Amino acid sequence: MNETAIDQILAALVVNVKEFAVCEFTATSAIEIKQLDKIEVHFVLAGTLYLGFPDGACIAAPVGSVVLVPAYIDQVIGGSATPSEIFTSQETCRKRRDGLMHYDATMGGHSSVVVACGQIKADIGESFGPFEGLKAPIASHIADESIVDVAFSTILRETGVASLGSKALIGSLMKACLILALRSAAQERGARKILPGLFERPSLARAVALVVEDPTAHHSLADLARAAGMSRSKFAKVFAQTVGSPPMEFVNRARLDKAREILLSTPIAISDIAHRVGFASRSHFSRSFRTAFGIDPTGMRRNGLTSEVQDVQ
Repeated sequence: MNETAIDQILAALVVNVKEFAVCEFTATSAIEIKQLDKIEVHFVLAGTLYLGFPDGACIAAPVGSVVLVPAYIDQVIGGSATPSEIFTSQETCRKRRDGLMHYDATMGGHSSVVVACGQIKADIGESFGPFEGLKAPIASHIADESIVDVAFSTILRETGVASLGSKALIGSLMKACLILALRSAAQERGARKILPGLFERPSLARAVALVVEDPTAHHSLADLARAAGMSRSKFAKVFAQTVGSPPMEFVNRARLDKAREILLSTPIAISDIAHRVGFASRSHFSRSFRTAFGIDPTGMRRNGLTSEVQDVQ
């Protein structure tokens, strides 16, 4: 599967980051984090973050880095590979008025490391299927990307003010930077290591590739199951478990993403776009579009919107 297909899969699956915490450390302090049941992602906003793991591995992530930590792994994060003060999360935690948790391991001192933390969430199902099977942390340094400096500086500013809309803005910027980090990691290490839940089943990957490479084609459950070499019932079950949504719902989302791309980049009539991406009627297309993006096609084109509405958690 080529890199374009991987990028399309990430877009079609709607990668979400549930922002939940801001952490601050001195050059000698750290926090011990017991294993979580979801993948955690760290955005290093200032300084260099050190992450230590039970097997003795240590990652040094400089400012401008994004680090994904698999579920069910203990970790110690802080401002040094050999911190002299290690706190529990309970000792450092308080809730801010904007809903974010603040873990302050400075104990009144000067913070040399600031990290925004989130958890990867799926819009459908209980987990983000393609990451299932991820065993080792992934660290990507993406500071050279032009958007990252602005995004990280904005996140850093918003983590300090706790004002109206800060939480939503931080989450949106986290999502954009996570996509960049995943793409960078896939290019460096191979998509199979980044999305193991998908690539452990190459037959399923073939079916996913058919959709993302041409979402406007007439994809049926039977055709996709045939491409995967499975019965329809088995394919539907395995697809939903791995990808996080039923096959035809995935097809529908891919078509809507393609429709939005056409809508915002061409003057093609909305009814023609609807038929081009596989909808039988404009009314059905408009209803589906509004459900996915929170605005109808006419409104999106009129306003020139390019950002997604926050997904329902």
